[in-house]
Amino acid sequence: MRYNRHDYFRYSFEPYIPATFRIQLNNDKKILSNEGQCEIADISTGGVKFITNLDLPVRSEVLAIQLDFTIFTHPFELFGNVVWKKVAEEGYQYGFEFGEDQHADALIIEELKHHARKVKETE
Repeated sequence: MRYNRHDYFRYSFEPYIPATFRIQLNNDKKILSNEGQCEIADISTGGVKFITNLDLPVRSEVLAIQLDFTIFTHPFELFGNVVWKKVAEEGYQYGFEFGEDQHADALIIEELKHHARKVKETE
């Protein structure tokens, strides 16, 4: 499946929300790397754009990672693939596409509603 960020509604976070990631080192045994710090800039039901100062090895092969974050109160632990990389002022931006077996759509939307209400109340 080709990644196209325009296929989904995207919600941008201001400020970004903190997250962590682990690279899947061995696809067969699901061994994970040490934790890396990142921030989520935006999210959709299909994936996220995250930013980190770490230069991840995104090449032609698939970079599988586990991404952990909390939008409002629910913690998410989602597996998927990095599908693009860009150099940015803050470090590096990455496009992360949720794995096909990740069924978090409804929960992400519900958490975004709560998050948006919280932001509106603080304005």
